[in-house]
Amino acid sequence: MGSTRPTVREQTARRRGGVAAKMSQIIQPSAMILGEVASPGVARGVALVCACGEQLSVPRRMIEESDAGHELERFETAIAEAEQELLDLQREVQQRVGGDAAKIFQAHISLLRDPALRHEVSTRCLTEHVNVEAAVEDAIEKLASVFAHIEAPYFRERAADVRDLGKRLLNILNQAAPAGTPAPSQESVIVTSELLPSVTARLDHQAVRGLIVEQGGQTAHATILARELGIPLLIHVPQATQRIQSGDRLIVDGLSGRVFINPAPSILREYDRLEADFEARRTALEGLVALPAVTRDGVEIKLGANVGKSADAAAAASLNADGVGLYRTEFVFLAQDHFPSEEEQYRLYRTTANHVQPREVVIRLLDIGGDKPLPYFPLPLEPNPSLGLRGTRLLLAHPEMVTPQLRAILRLSATHPVSILLPMVSGAEDVRAVKAVIESVKASLASKGESFNPRIPIGAMIETPSAAILIGRLGQEVDFFSIGTNDLVQYLLTTDRTSSKVASYYEPLHPAVLQMLASLTTTVGARGKSISICGEMAGNPAYTQLLLGLGFRSLSVRPGELLEVKNAVRSITMQAAQNLAQQVLQCDTIQEIKDCLQIAQQRLAATIAVERDVEGDSRTKASP
Repeated sequence: MGSTRPTVREQTARRRGGVAAKMSQIIQPSAMILGEVASPGVARGVALVCACGEQLSVPRRMIEESDAGHELERFETAIAEAEQELLDLQREVQQRVGGDAAKIFQAHISLLRDPALRHEVSTRCLTEHVNVEAAVEDAIEKLASVFAHIEAPYFRERAADVRDLGKRLLNILNQAAPAGTPAPSQESVIVTSELLPSVTARLDHQAVRGLIVEQGGQTAHATILARELGIPLLIHVPQATQRIQSGDRLIVDGLSGRVFINPAPSILREYDRLEADFEARRTALEGLVALPAVTRDGVEIKLGANVGKSADAAAAASLNADGVGLYRTEFVFLAQDHFPSEEEQYRLYRTTANHVQPREVVIRLLDIGGDKPLPYFPLPLEPNPSLGLRGTRLLLAHPEMVTPQLRAILRLSATHPVSILLPMVSGAEDVRAVKAVIESVKASLASKGESFNPRIPIGAMIETPSAAILIGRLGQEVDFFSIGTNDLVQYLLTTDRTSSKVASYYEPLHPAVLQMLASLTTTVGARGKSISICGEMAGNPAYTQLLLGLGFRSLSVRPGELLEVKNAVRSITMQAAQNLAQQVLQCDTIQEIKDCLQIAQQRLAATIAVERDVEGDSRTKASP
């Protein structure tokens, strides 16, 4: 390894099993542009450049004051027609893709019903005396601008939803036919400046092999739909619509984030081999589903799944996950336009738990604030939201939010093995305060004859330096721990993980982070408590050997990462893992640590190759 720090794309290639790394050997990328992987995979097809996100040319004229009422009547009619279109689209997506993807369009309906939109349009018609089309265009642009300037990526990327909605309203008002969804007659790659959810939802994934977008985001609804459809997608591809022409032959490398335009024969041959290797690896990983997550020297590792919705739990169950290690309940709240009731939550949690029963589900209490606000629960603006009212602090300040959730979880505990995980705790005071609320809810349920598990396990997320330092004392308050490395790294290294300006300082392999992780497993192990790791580090197979060496015996990862991580677990010995951890803990710099990891990976690959050769020779000799 050289002295240059691996890029995000290089790390992504490693996480895909190193298959994409082979492409670094290509000598002649004469027409190649780079992007960011948003939906993984490799695709080939003919380019179809389209203006999926462009708005209509809007007529703008002054109106008489007496005409304002008529204009607003037209607006209300358009609102009703748009809502019916969205309901039809929601049903169509539910049939084609699934219920969770269909919920995306509930967010569009909520925007449509937002009183702020009506107020903005009516005000412009009545005070500026402009026609309703112009008023809608201005109101949509203002609302989209508000979303675009929100720091949290989840809400910043809702600007595309607002523009999608505005386009729908303006089509109706202008009595124009909606812009058609691209329907190529051959295998194609769509190239566009912005991909709207309503367009993505209707794509024929058999004909549309890949997507290239100049804008977009990882949590944008169009991106989520592309993943659900299994279409490789690259976002943030600069000047794609200028550099690519319809009819160009394209290769979309959704593993390393590259687009090849009219590739040379040598590149085509490389991708023939890449796709063959990728398919062989996928087939090999599928053979691991029924096998346990156990090291080569017999140490069992608990490999759970991180889920946010019932479809994730179904995927985890199909991959034989050891239960749900982290159920992020904020997605239950983000998918609605109101606080879900106790009964709504109970049904959703039960559906998720049913998928993995009889295995355990660790349910984290609502974790909002910081970069995860709720649109129907606006929080006061804070100079630094990540250091403000969030996690357990927020729940304690608003018990009306957490009480229905606790009631739903406790009711579920009567029939399913579930536990409660407290988010973003800072010390024993936080834990004791939440435990008091839990006991109060238990008493309320008991008084009404409701069944629940009186000894339901309670755990704490270790995400703050204070909780990490006090983990020994917190062990007297809780039954288990889960480490959220995403926030722990952010706070430990004082770097905002959502900021592109300081992204290079957010480094999970920083010596301080690894020293902290080693200290946590040692302290918790000495007290006989269990500890799991559920952040992004757990899902990266390049880190699996190191994490096991640091003392972790329980990992929780996204369903799509389960088999890769299981493969890594089954490839290593605990002795080798512990030796690696000892070496790494002696390193002073991030680069030294990366060098150690690379050497360990090379040694492991060489060992496995030799063993396979020996096994092959033995089989040959045994053959008659």
